[in-house]
Amino acid sequence: MSERRESNQQTPSLIRRGWFQGIALALLLTSATIVALYFSIVPLLNNWLPPLLDRLVAPGSHLQIRSLTRQQFAVDELELQPSPGILIQIRNAELNYHGTGLLQGRADSLTAETVRVLISADDDTPSQSATSLTPGTDIDLPHITELMALPVDDIRVASLEIDTPDVSARLTGSLQPDHWGISGDLRLPHIQEAVNVNLQLQRNEKGNAELLVMLSQQEALLAQLWTGLTQTEDISDANIRFEADLSKVQNSLPQMADLPLKGQQIILEGTLNSPTQARWPDQLIADMTATLTTRKSVISDTMSVQPAGIALSVRRATTAADWNALLAAQPLSASITTTVDGQASRWKATTPGQALAAVCNASADTCELNGTLTAQLSGLTTTQLTLEPAGIWKATGPTSLALPLSVSYQQPAQQELPAWQMSGNGQFNAELSDTGQWSVASSDGLVLKATVSPWQGWTVTPLTISLLQDLMVKGNLDDSRHVQARDLRLKIAPFTASSKEQDARLRFAPSHLGCDPGDIDLQDLANGLLGNCTLSTRMNDSDWGLWPIPDISLSGPITITMDDIRERVNASLDLTAANGEIHFRTRAEHDLLSGSGSLQWHLTDASLDWMALGLADMANLTSVQLLNGHLSGQGWLDWQANESGVKLTPDMMLRADGVGLIYDNSITLEEWNAMLALRRPKQGEYQLDAQLSGSKLDSGIPLTNLLARTQTRFPEDFSYFEVDVYEIHTDLLGGRIYAPEIHYDSRKEVNAFGVRLDHLQLSQIAAIEKEAGIKATGLLDGMLPIVLTKEGPMVPGGNLFARDPGGTIKYQDESADALAQADQSVGMAMKLLQNFQYDELQSGVRYQPDGQLNLSLQFEGKNPDFFDGQKTHLNVNLDYNLLDLLESLRIANDVIEKVEQKYK
Repeated sequence: MSERRESNQQTPSLIRRGWFQGIALALLLTSATIVALYFSIVPLLNNWLPPLLDRLVAPGSHLQIRSLTRQQFAVDELELQPSPGILIQIRNAELNYHGTGLLQGRADSLTAETVRVLISADDDTPSQSATSLTPGTDIDLPHITELMALPVDDIRVASLEIDTPDVSARLTGSLQPDHWGISGDLRLPHIQEAVNVNLQLQRNEKGNAELLVMLSQQEALLAQLWTGLTQTEDISDANIRFEADLSKVQNSLPQMADLPLKGQQIILEGTLNSPTQARWPDQLIADMTATLTTRKSVISDTMSVQPAGIALSVRRATTAADWNALLAAQPLSASITTTVDGQASRWKATTPGQALAAVCNASADTCELNGTLTAQLSGLTTTQLTLEPAGIWKATGPTSLALPLSVSYQQPAQQELPAWQMSGNGQFNAELSDTGQWSVASSDGLVLKATVSPWQGWTVTPLTISLLQDLMVKGNLDDSRHVQARDLRLKIAPFTASSKEQDARLRFAPSHLGCDPGDIDLQDLANGLLGNCTLSTRMNDSDWGLWPIPDISLSGPITITMDDIRERVNASLDLTAANGEIHFRTRAEHDLLSGSGSLQWHLTDASLDWMALGLADMANLTSVQLLNGHLSGQGWLDWQANESGVKLTPDMMLRADGVGLIYDNSITLEEWNAMLALRRPKQGEYQLDAQLSGSKLDSGIPLTNLLARTQTRFPEDFSYFEVDVYEIHTDLLGGRIYAPEIHYDSRKEVNAFGVRLDHLQLSQIAAIEKEAGIKATGLLDGMLPIVLTKEGPMVPGGNLFARDPGGTIKYQDESADALAQADQSVGMAMKLLQNFQYDELQSGVRYQPDGQLNLSLQFEGKNPDFFDGQKTHLNVNLDYNLLDLLESLRIANDVIEKVEQKYK
C-alpha cells in the first residue's frame, strides 16, 4: 500500500516538471526568435524601405537606419525627392520615446543634426491672370493650441539649410508645445551681407499666442512684426503691428540705396477679426492702417524734397458693413533750381493734403473710387493740375474709371516772350474687362483756352487748343509689351494776330499735328509714338500795312527715330503759297545726338504774275507790273551744330526764266533770265555764282543783249564780301559797252575798274533829246575808269574818241539861233555847228558821286558853209547832273503798250 502510494505521488511531479520544461523551452525558443528578429530588423528595414519609398514617395529616395531600440529610432541618412528640382536631406536624426507614450502616439523628442532643402528648378505652375480673381475664399483657421500640440514634445534641428536659386538660409530651430523658435541667417538676392531672422511663437495658459519676427543686420534692427492672437472655439482676433526702418533698409539694398527719395519708416498696425470657419473677405472685419514717412531727400544738386508721409487705411466695422479704404497724403514740397544762360531760377512744386477714397461691397469684388488730386509748380511760371478720378472696379466683370482733368498755366512777361495764361478741362475714360483687355479713350480730349497779353504792339485773339481728341489706346494685361493707339492729335483753332502800329493782320487757319502709332512696342515707346506723324498748318491771306501777304500752308509727314546710337528727325513737308502757284517740296533730317542734318528742297515753276499769285495790289504798291516769267530752284543745305554755333553748307540753285515787267511806267524789261548758285566748297567761304541776261532794258535809252556773269564770296560771319565780274556787256546806242574784268572788295576804301565803249553811234546819242535839234553821225570808242568809294561811284577821267573818217554834227533850232544873236562868239560857234564835218573828236569824261557830269569836247574839222570851209578847232565844255538827266528821260507810251501787248 505504501509503495503504490509513493508511485502515485511521483507521477504528478514528473508531469509538472515536463510542463515547466516545455514552457521554458518555448520561452527560450521565443526569446531566441525575438533576439534573432531584433538583431535582423535593422538590416531588413534598410533593404525593404528604400524600394518602398522610391515607389510610393519619390523616385531616388534613400534611407539608412542606424538603430532601432525600444526607446530610440536613429537614422544616419534620409533623402527624399518629392518632385523634380526639390531634394530633402536629413542627417543624424534620432527619435526618442518610451513604451507608454508610443502606445499613446507621442514621442519624447526628435533631433536632427542637419536638415537640408535644395530647390533648383523653377516653378512652372502658370500664374493666375490678374483679372481672374476669385470672388471669395473659404478659410478654416486652425487653433493655435492644436497647431502647436505636436506629437513630439521637443523638436530640435541643429542646422536647417535651405538653398534656392535666389535665396539661401542657415537656421536653427526648436519646437515645443508652448514655444517655437527659429533663428539664423538669410542670404537674399542683391544683398551683399546676410540678414539675421529671429522668429518666436509662444502661447499662454489661456491658449492665446504671440508671434514676434525680427529682421536685423549687423545688430541693427531692420524690421519687426508682432502679432497677438486671441482665439475662442468660434472666433479669432489678431492685433498686428509691423515696423520697418526704411533708412536702414535702403542702406542694405543697393537698388533702394540709389533711389532718389529717402524713406524714413513704415508702420502697419490694426486688428483683424474672423470666425474660425469663414469666407473671406465677406466675414472678415478689419481696422488696418499703413503709414509711410520719408525724410528730406536731396535728389540732385538742383532738386530736394521735404519730409512727407502717406497713409492707407482699410476699415470694416461689421460683416453687414461695406469696406472703406482711404489713401491720404500729407502736403508735399520740392525745391528745384534751373539754370538758363548762366541765370538761376528757383521753382517750387507742391501738393496739398489730399486723399483717394474707395467703398467696396462685403465680398470686395465691386469697389467705387473717387477723390481729388492737385499739384502746383510755381517759379517763373505757375502751373496747376487737378485730377478728379471716379471709377468702378469689379473682380469678375468690366472695370471703369472716369478721370476728369483740369489744368491751368500762367507765365509773366519775359524779355522775349509776352505774358500769357492757359486753362483747360477734359475727361479720359479707362476700362478693364475680365479677360484682361484694357482701353483708355476720350472723345474731346483736353481742350485748352489760352490768352496772350499784348506784346510790342501785337495782340492775339484767344487760342483754343484741342489735345488728344478722339483718343483710343488699348491693350491686354497678359501682353505687357504691346499696345495699340489711334491717331494722337493736337489741333489749334483759327486765330488772328494783329498790330495797330504796323497795321498788320495775320490770319491763321486751323492747324493740326497728328501721330498714328498703330501697334506700339513699349520697349521702343518713343519710336512707336513719334514714328508716324503728320503736320498741317496754314496762314490765310493776310496783310502788313498796305502790303498783302499770300496764303501759306505747310503739310507733310514727320518721323522721329530714337535708338541707342541715334535720335533722328525726318520730315517731308510741302509748302504751298499764293493760290498754289508757289510749291516747295522739302525733305529734311536732323540727328539730335550729333547735331548734323540736311535739307533737300525743290521749287517748281512759280508763275510771276500778280493776279495769278493773288497779289493784285502789289502792282500799285511796287510800281512793278509783272507780265511774264517763272521762278524755280532746287538744292541741298547741310548743317552741323556745335558749341561754337551752326555751320551751314549749301549747294543750291535758283533761276528765273522769261521775266517781263514794267516799272513805274518808265522802265521795261523783256525776256530776262537769271541763275543763282550758292555753294560752300570744303567748308570755306560761301560762293554765290550768278548769271543775268536780258533781251532788252528800256528806260528811254534802250539796252539790249545784256549779260553779266559774277561770283561773290563772303565768309561765315558775313563781315565782308568780294565780287568778281567775269563778263558784263550790253548793246547801247548802236554800239557795245563792256568791262573785261571787275574785282570788288568791300574791305577796301576804294575799288576801281575800267569800262570799254565800242562803236557808239553819235546819231543815236543825238536822238536821246530830239527837241535839242542836234543831228550827228560817226562812231565813238573809249574807256571810262570807274572808281567806287563810300560816297558813291565816280569817273575821274574818261576819254571818248571818234573813229575815222569822222562824221558830221548839225545843230540848228530856235535855241541855237537865240544863242547866236545874244553873243557874237557864241553865234559863230552856232553857225559853225550848223553843218560841222569833223575829222577828229574826243571828249574827256568826269563824273562825281553827287551826279555832276562834265564833258570836255574837242572837235577838229570844217563847215563848208563857214569861212570857206577852213579847218577849225572847237572846244566845248558841258556840265550836266546825270541823275536829273536820267530822271527826265521817259519811255514812250507806245513802247509800253507794245510790251504789254507782247505778253498778253
